[in-house]
Amino acid sequence: MNRAFDSEEGNYSDEELASVRILNDRIYGHKVLRVNYTTYDMRRAQDSINPRTHPDIMVLSSEDEELRSDSEPCPYWYSWVIGIYHVEVKHDSPNTVTSDVQHMEFLWVRWFGQDPDYEASWRARHLHHVGFVPDDPLDANDPMCASDVLGFINLAEVICGVHLILAFAHRKTTGLLGPSIAHPRKDKDEDWQYSYINMYVHSTLLEQFFL
Repeated sequence: MNRAFDSEEGNYSDEELASVRILNDRIYGHKVLRVNYTTYDMRRAQDSINPRTHPDIMVLSSEDEELRSDSEPCPYWYSWVIGIYHVEVKHDSPNTVTSDVQHMEFLWVRWFGQDPDYEASWRARHLHHVGFVPDDPLDANDPMCASDVLGFINLAEVICGVHLILAFAHRKTTGLLGPSIAHPRKDKDEDWQYSYINMYVHSTLLEQFFL
């Protein structure tokens, strides 16, 4: 429909959803996604995203000052890639840009959220804290609401991979998502409550966040 991407999935009627037809009712899965990006010293680099071994990515956020009146809006959002897919689709609608079959690639992700009660900065000498968004957030005005626990991302929106360090001191919990196919079988429906964003891998990007 030629709408600009703004990090919001939007609301669509049943009629609008039915106008998107997946050819042969097939979604194709992939094991690895490779993302090209530019390093801080203007060199080309590539990250390999694998849901089993290196699943964490970062994208630009759409937060603004109205949503985060207590602090500066977060420039980035982080997510854990559950699956990598592509489909062949056709949009049968009067509002469509083209009626041709389109090849679409996307990620199925589980979102991380920032810990608002954790102080992290160069001055505090603490890495930033993130944790999986719970399926029943206490704050109804939280921009990462219950419907955003799981979501889909266009591959073009991925900046690069990110290295998250598990916060072992906070242990695991079963209270964030509950039984779900979004959990790897080996995790037995448990999640680590928090992780730290490693500064070393993308120090220039995170420096902007700290400042």
